[in-house]
Amino acid sequence: MHMELKDRIFAAREGANLTQQDLADATGKTRGAVAQWESGKTRPRHNVLLAIATATGKDIAWLESGVEAIQPSVSKPKPNASFPPRYQTFPQDQSIPLLGQTAGGANGRFILNGAEIGRVFCPPMLEGVDGAYAVLVYGTSMEPRFYAGETVWVNPHLPVRAGDDVIAQIIEDGDDHPVESYIKKFVSRSGRVLRLQQFNPDEGESKDLEFDVDKVFSVHKIVFHATV
Repeated sequence: MHMELKDRIFAAREGANLTQQDLADATGKTRGAVAQWESGKTRPRHNVLLAIATATGKDIAWLESGVEAIQPSVSKPKPNASFPPRYQTFPQDQSIPLLGQTAGGANGRFILNGAEIGRVFCPPMLEGVDGAYAVLVYGTSMEPRFYAGETVWVNPHLPVRAGDDVIAQIIEDGDDHPVESYIKKFVSRSGRVLRLQQFNPDEGESKDLEFDVDKVFSVHKIVFHATV
């Protein structure tokens, strides 16, 4: 059934539960003007129809022509998460040693003293792994990958590939020199040279580090990190 403009204005006002005076106030007109619109004696201008549409919540296209504007269909993105969110749980009855260290030096170097200074939770990938250990990050050389004070968990048995984060232990010359440790990104290892990389070297330090393979004590893969 086709409705005339006067009928659409009346229906819009009634549907919005407005009195003629309410609509007059909303459009800046008089109640008499509203009565004339609804009786068909006068026709409001376009700008007044816009005000009526705003006041009544109706579509301006419908008010003017009686035909609703066609809204483009918007496809909703497919959900990519489960609700409620799922959280990874860690075994509560297992823990691994947190090894102590002494103050380090250039390029984020530190000394692992081998002493157990505490226990930390065991992430699933280290369950049952003999010799797994954790270490606190020293210095800022690996920011933003790792930050000072974070904990890294290590699996000493996994093979190391280019791009892996590792703890490398290097034997310096002299019997009285302790084994020095570095938390770095593994680049490569040839028959002569171990190549590592740090993300945030201090001024005067190189981003790329090289060590004679004869001085490499161990290179262990970091498998997890967190602030605890």
